[in-house]
Amino acid sequence: MRSLMLGAALGVLVANGALAQDKPMEATIQVLGVGTVEDAPSLAHISFTLRGEGKGSDDALRALVARKEAVEAAMGSLDKASFRVETGDVAITEVRGRDCRGSGEGEDAPRLSTGACAIQGYVATMDASADVGPVALSGTLAGLAGRAGGSNVRLSNFRATDPGGARQRAMAAAVANGLEQAQAIAAASGSKLGRLLRVSDQNDGYMVEQLQRIAGAAARDKAIVPEPVVVTITPQAISTTARLVLVYEIAR
Repeated sequence: MRSLMLGAALGVLVANGALAQDKPMEATIQVLGVGTVEDAPSLAHISFTLRGEGKGSDDALRALVARKEAVEAAMGSLDKASFRVETGDVAITEVRGRDCRGSGEGEDAPRLSTGACAIQGYVATMDASADVGPVALSGTLAGLAGRAGGSNVRLSNFRATDPGGARQRAMAAAVANGLEQAQAIAAASGSKLGRLLRVSDQNDGYMVEQLQRIAGAAARDKAIVPEPVVVTITPQAISTTARLVLVYEIAR
């Protein structure tokens, strides 16, 4: 019985081997194509904080709005600059005397608005930012924002207006690079390169940021103001790289 079972198993293996020989494995060449393109950034990001003070909360808010308008007017006074100021969180804080102490422990402990803890005024703050162009003027625009009352001004995040276009050009360069490699491998092995079978993106999950178009310049302030401090900005070029796995058949 044992010899019969062993003979049957060998028969299955031989049959499977014959089937595998009837359907040979696909002969292919697989390469990793890499393409990189560089573009000068066309947009920069300026972030800052706006602040208004007053005896009442409404006074503080009015001062805050006036400060925002002053910053927009100052930035808008620079010819050939484009920007759009976007605002975020707004906070209104009560201001009490230095000697005020809460009824419990900690700075956030509740207090009565009497005596040393009487409210002396209010401070309103707002987070603001702007995408600005051209990049060559971004440093000067940041200086104008600070001159007009913006606090904690920060210039950062240089980027291209059309990252999707750069991505497509990088992918085209990656395909060309992969084809060159595959042709060299085929020639070295004495084979003939066939058609492209499959392409997969190693940067799977890449999302192209959809940037909104920069609005026109804000209203210009016609008052005579000092010339802005010119700040020259020369950021590094933006590199976009694509990595594609390309599989070619070997022609027979």
